[in-house]
Amino acid sequence: MPRKESKEVRAKKYAEVLKISYEEALKVVEDDDIIDAGGRCDWETEPTAEEKKAMRKARMADRTVSAEKAKRTRAEDTDKRELMGALETLAREMGETVEVTNPERELELIYNGRKFKITLSAPRGSKKAD
Repeated sequence: MPRKESKEVRAKKYAEVLKISYEEALKVVEDDDIIDAGGRCDWETEPTAEEKKAMRKARMADRTVSAEKAKRTRAEDTDKRELMGALETLAREMGETVEVTNPERELELIYNGRKFKITLSAPRGSKKAD
């Protein structure tokens, strides 16, 4: 990272470019440093309420506000539905009580007087580099 030039060097450059005296250029450099630090110079007047409102509006980011949130739609997984259907059919063939709580994920059944819950998951494939 390059070092910042000293005030004197910058003032000499400003005096040359702006064709002003060295003292005026030094004052410009000092004012620049104050403004860069977020301060107010003695020659700046306090903004009016209207100007403050305009400054606040200018700093705000533009955003669109929708009346309702967008509902996320999930694609149907037909493979999982087929597998769950096969498991449900098998459980019903065994003559047991079956309740499908989620057609792509869960089913509950009662087998020999005990309650069981089957949860089907499909882990994502590994991200190996070829």
